[in-house]
Amino acid sequence: MDDIADAYGSPSMPVEDILGTTVSPDDPDRLIIEPWAKTVHGSILDVGAGTGRWTGHLTQLGYDVTGLEPAERLVTLARQTHPAARFWVGSIADLTGTSQRWAGILAWYSVIHMGPEELQSSVATLRNALTDDGTLLLSFFTGARLEPFDHPVATAYRWPLADITQALAAAGLDVIAQHPSLISPHAYVIAQASSSIVG
Repeated sequence: MDDIADAYGSPSMPVEDILGTTVSPDDPDRLIIEPWAKTVHGSILDVGAGTGRWTGHLTQLGYDVTGLEPAERLVTLARQTHPAARFWVGSIADLTGTSQRWAGILAWYSVIHMGPEELQSSVATLRNALTDDGTLLLSFFTGARLEPFDHPVATAYRWPLADITQALAAAGLDVIAQHPSLISPHAYVIAQASSSIVG
């Protein structure tokens, strides 16, 4: 994953031109992320925050949000663009063993470059960072089978929805909402932490 962070942080790969730095009024993802944020009773962690667009947007809406992003260049950009928001340099792996807990974790296309072993470890780490009634909003690329594909930044993966659900269950997360898109390879799930943490 260090290579992925380097790719996103490279000046030769202007990720901000791909992702944007702010959330536009007509961004369709607002219809997913904003209603979820309203259900979170406590602080939110935006993992893989990228340019900080969602951290900044949710902060502007009044939520207690921290952005976590491994690419230092993007964190610098995010802090410049969204000075009212909080950002840390770090990855999901850096949350391993943390004693801090969040009521909600946003992982918006944050695990798309992970193969099966990395993804399972990452969702377990995210579960451990949630409060026992907390929720995870996870978006990803979906398909009929698990397979890699060319992404503008680095190789990414398509996942069957059932495989994602299984990985979440193994980590101690119960899927409470899901949306597999019928017209594009994009999907999301909302999963709630079960009463016990799965190691």
